Amino acid sequence: MITIIITSFGFVFMQLATLLQTYRAKLNRHCQRPQLEAPLLVAEYISAGIGMAKWYERHNNPLLQELYLKNTLSELLEQIADPLVDTAIRKQCMDQLFKPLLALKRFYKHHHTSSRQFLKLQRDACQTCQQFNPFY
Repeated sequence: MITIIITSFGFVFMQLATLLQTYRAKLNRHCQRPQLEAPLLVAEYISAGIGMAKWYERHNNPLLQELYLKNTLSELLEQIADPLVDTAIRKQCMDQLFKPLLALKRFYKHHHTSSRQFLKLQRDACQTCQQFNPFY
């Protein structure tokens, strides 16, 4: 159900409601045909998370923008590290990990003078991918 509240800002609440409807805090890892559905499943999850971050960027809220970008990245890393997740989904999470990393790099370059936080996130992502790579 989408609630439309018309304010002096226009249809801001409608846009947020549609974004919240597509965004899920957790990646859905159960699908009928993981080999076929995994790329779209992971791409839609990343797109929704980055979409929420962009919405908060437009409304000058860098804390929530960073939160959604970090949550998207950490959820992908959790799926990579979980051995109970289907191999196709884990592979897609590894293949598409660059999307939230690039968004975080852009965020830290724009909002912080130091890239220390981004480099720590990038290092953690590299270590997780190397440690839990299902294709070694």
